[in-house]
Amino acid sequence: MFEQDIDVVSVALPVPLRKTFEYAYLKPSDSAGNPLKSLTKGTRVLVPFGRQTLVGVVLECKQESDHPIEKLKAIKAVIDDQVTLPEDICQLLDWAATYYQHPIGEVYATAIPTLLRSSKVISEQAPQVLNKTTQLPALSDINKNASQLKRLAEALADKVLSKSELKQAEIKSTTIKRFIDEGWAQWQPLTPSQPLVQQSQLDDGLALNPEQAIAVAAINNVSQFQCFLLDGITGSGKTEVYLQTIAKRLLQQQQVMVLVPEIGLTPQTIKRFEQRFNVPIALWHSGMTDKQRFESWYQCLTGEAKILIATRSGVFVPFANLGLIVIDEEHDASFKQQEGFKYHCRSLALYRAAKGNIPVILGSATPSLETLNNALSGKYHNLLLRQRATGAVLPEMKLVDLNRCQQQTGLGQPLIDALKQQLALGKQVMLFINRRGFAPVLMCEECHWMTDCHRCSGFMTYHKGSDLLICHHCGNQHRTIKQCMSCGSTRIVPVGQGTEQIQQSLTELFPEYPVVRLDRDSTAKKGEFEALLNQIQKGEPQVIVGTQMIAKGHHFPNVTLVGIVDVDGSLFSSDFRAAEKLSQLVVQVAGRAGRGSDKGSVWLQSKFPEHPVIQDLLNNQYEDFAKFALSESKMLQLPPYSHQVLLKAESTDESAGGMWLQGLLPHLQGFENLMCLGPMPAPMNKKAGKYRYLLQLQCQSRGYLHKVVDWLIENLDNLQNNNKIRWSIDVDPYELN
Repeated sequence: MFEQDIDVVSVALPVPLRKTFEYAYLKPSDSAGNPLKSLTKGTRVLVPFGRQTLVGVVLECKQESDHPIEKLKAIKAVIDDQVTLPEDICQLLDWAATYYQHPIGEVYATAIPTLLRSSKVISEQAPQVLNKTTQLPALSDINKNASQLKRLAEALADKVLSKSELKQAEIKSTTIKRFIDEGWAQWQPLTPSQPLVQQSQLDDGLALNPEQAIAVAAINNVSQFQCFLLDGITGSGKTEVYLQTIAKRLLQQQQVMVLVPEIGLTPQTIKRFEQRFNVPIALWHSGMTDKQRFESWYQCLTGEAKILIATRSGVFVPFANLGLIVIDEEHDASFKQQEGFKYHCRSLALYRAAKGNIPVILGSATPSLETLNNALSGKYHNLLLRQRATGAVLPEMKLVDLNRCQQQTGLGQPLIDALKQQLALGKQVMLFINRRGFAPVLMCEECHWMTDCHRCSGFMTYHKGSDLLICHHCGNQHRTIKQCMSCGSTRIVPVGQGTEQIQQSLTELFPEYPVVRLDRDSTAKKGEFEALLNQIQKGEPQVIVGTQMIAKGHHFPNVTLVGIVDVDGSLFSSDFRAAEKLSQLVVQVAGRAGRGSDKGSVWLQSKFPEHPVIQDLLNNQYEDFAKFALSESKMLQLPPYSHQVLLKAESTDESAGGMWLQGLLPHLQGFENLMCLGPMPAPMNKKAGKYRYLLQLQCQSRGYLHKVVDWLIENLDNLQNNNKIRWSIDVDPYELN
């Protein structure tokens, strides 16, 4: 055996170590005994790792190693005869691992569908179709009373049928089994096809107003990388702009990725897209099974799916010919992954678009300050939509001063009266409160003890429907207590309001009208969310109560009044982004009102009516607030005029994390132009049994800050070695958590 027959292969493994691992690979030979080519980057391999066997991804093949080649462990098997992760995805992942300072193996694992994180072969998992065999009987030979058998036989006579087509045709699984058992049909892998998209498959779009027409023309005139900010007020027709720009890419035989912040928006979005485009559309979100996600991944990879509608992790899905990326509600916090690999979907999408030399659209009625700053500085092309597509006017903002009016279960009397008036007119009304459950806490009236979570420094929420106390931070739950754990009193009362309580109160106030609740609890079962949306879409008079699930993207034309029950929740937060988040939320929720022919109104309930943010929301547009917020951030040198990295330390010991971070300060204070804030306890100091401390690093130069973090990670074991501390890094943190 010659050395040239053996490659040294660097492999990324799904382990929390910031390194790759080297293995020996004996290249197979052809019939003449000549070694075949080396492994390609992005190929999955099976390798030994300690006592385990892991699935890794090939990053590099070389001839030399710092270690003797004969001492390297050998690759056990090459899983696929094709590359799992194409070159452009590998490039994206390499950049993401470097930029977000995360172990490269875990980054690569994020991009691999769950079904492929084992030794399963791609070709064997590819979508299957049902095909007839030569033994399929003639229709005349099938019993005329066997309608299911005849239908399936008739359908199979002309074409193969996918599982989704069989489901759509309402063919029973027992019927399919009968065909297979009789030898009349068989499952076989779907042969990927990329049929050309024709104009006949695309419906004509709606008539555009001048602002929409300018936006569509600007985007359609670009064929290389360019970032567009589609800054449009709620109801201004941003989706129509998306659709008409997507249509052009489809006719150019390109694929399109549409990223949405939450699962709740995907049913509505796909319905709208299916009405306009008769092309294969794939979905990608956490509510799908592993098999369903793999099929979507495979369809995009092979070019069969022309459009992908996905939540944040869809940014890693490979495409055969991607031509456009659309990020709807780009400001939304859901695009930032908060656990594990802490990436921001928007940043990765922009990097991917730039490397692929394709345009990207960022759409929002309330752009993030980072995006708006880039648009105002000319880095992004700013497209403004300042009139509603239907001609409807923006809703009127009204204030309910809770200090000066009677209340019923957290609802001020002026709001109750307004609700009554609109319902009597046959309209729909919507109340927003971003707290699910019945009450945020139960309290003893005797000693004021409250239902705290023993695993977190927070309280357990009372869920009346399930009779449970649930911690929304760690998931801890138990049956509702009837007696105080401190003094033994039975005088236990709920404090504060949640969606359950508001729903109960409204049902009592308006017994003649249905009250629909939209939150994570009421939509937990499959199909419940779609069913509730369909009920609302009928337009019948009703009251809608919900959390942030109803705050964005939805079109409810018969809603004429929106009430925000508790607008004070974020006014006194320690988060410097609190005002921005509150303004975005209020504007988005307000945008659900008056989207039809009737003028809408938005009611803000507050105990602090004179607060500057409240007054700004009442009297000015989001654009005015954002420009002021940007000037304030510039003066204080906060993002986007500086850059931040958050170093977090966790431990079961109450003070260990803070002391560990404190020990790093002397080493960091030697860097010029670096601001260190902390160490400080996290806003929720204890979560899931771990005490958490934060150290915030800030610098005006992004490059310099990353060099500091590179040095810190490289030397961390020597500086502060403590096996009891679990630490993590959050680059460009969106919130302190």
